[in-house]
Amino acid sequence: MTWLWVMLAGGVGSVLRYLLVLGHEAFLRSRRRPVSVDDETLPTVTGTFVVNVVGALVMGVVIAATGAMEAQPVLTTGLLGGFTTFSAASLETARDWRAGRRLRGILVPVAMMVACVLAFWVGLMAPGPAVCAVAAGSPVCTLFVR
Repeated sequence: MTWLWVMLAGGVGSVLRYLLVLGHEAFLRSRRRPVSVDDETLPTVTGTFVVNVVGALVMGVVIAATGAMEAQPVLTTGLLGGFTTFSAASLETARDWRAGRRLRGILVPVAMMVACVLAFWVGLMAPGPAVCAVAAGSPVCTLFVR
């Protein structure tokens, strides 16, 4: 029955991503900055960047609190898997490359990967004693929070 909860959480994560990207685009428009959108439903490069970094940070917090990714498949595989998006980042990179923006097509994915790994590590270390007290015995908490 876990598969059903993972599926539902993935749908929720996807909707949350969509809403965050729409909000991000509205914010950019309100500041009169150009938003590169071929279609209203396609996320911007910076929107995808923000979504993936936030997802990595939350993943780190979840793993720190539970001790392992496998402990919370509904949150990790479902919700955060639906929220983050490698495929949209790949599409944006391909569009940049095709449009002749080669440097951006290389730098943005590399910067996103570095930012996501750093955000994940911050998430692992950020919970501190309060979260680790709830997740007593979590091996990640005992490793990173002292």
